[in-house]
Amino acid sequence: MATPIKIAILGAAGRMGCALRTEINKHEKAELVAALVAAGSGDLGADAGGVNFTSDVRAALNICDVLIDFSHPKAAIDAALMMFGTPCRAFVTGTTGYSDTEEKALEQAADAITLVKSGNFSIGICVLESLVAKAAAALPKEWDADILDIHHNQKKDAPSGTALMLGRALEAGGQHIEPSEFASLRHGGVIGEHSVFLSSSMETITLTHTAIDRAVFAQGALAAALWAVSQDNGLYDMGDVLGLAPN
Repeated sequence: MATPIKIAILGAAGRMGCALRTEINKHEKAELVAALVAAGSGDLGADAGGVNFTSDVRAALNICDVLIDFSHPKAAIDAALMMFGTPCRAFVTGTTGYSDTEEKALEQAADAITLVKSGNFSIGICVLESLVAKAAAALPKEWDADILDIHHNQKKDAPSGTALMLGRALEAGGQHIEPSEFASLRHGGVIGEHSVFLSSSMETITLTHTAIDRAVFAQGALAAALWAVSQDNGLYDMGDVLGLAPN
């Protein structure tokens, strides 16, 4: 049997961190070797499912093959920069809410590491992104475009990374969308619902994705991590992982 891929999680005590730990611990090709939380976290030292929660990012990078990140922009950028000089050369991040400057700083790291960056690791969202681009390309440019973005009430960034991904898909298809045409709702425990509306004065096309279980994002991020360890340095997204990226 092949040696499992050693994985560290940054943001291991959060919603996505918990889902990821569950998926990793039941996957025969993956091994959780570090569960990272903030230095002041009350979870430090507690059992994270075979390992204890720790805040020592450098120590984790010295024992893992790939780091999966669901934390916040500063922690993600710091971890990516800290990878230089460590054995870990692959970084999978689903963190959102970056400023333009932070986004550029993170993506520059892809010159020296394998960076898989996505606002959403769901296979369904990746397919929706492709459909949105195709629909936008096929429709008259005077049609209106709007995006509805619904998440749980603890979601901080609005519009979400997923909504921005769908906006870029519209732009890739030649359909411009203004910031005012994004609508974000934050309520209850909604995992994620995203709809793209394309409308003329006489008809509307609606493309919608609903996440039913947070495990779908964890499974996608884990698939991306297992894929990333055998790739060359560079910047990738979930379309590359699934083979859906345009040639």
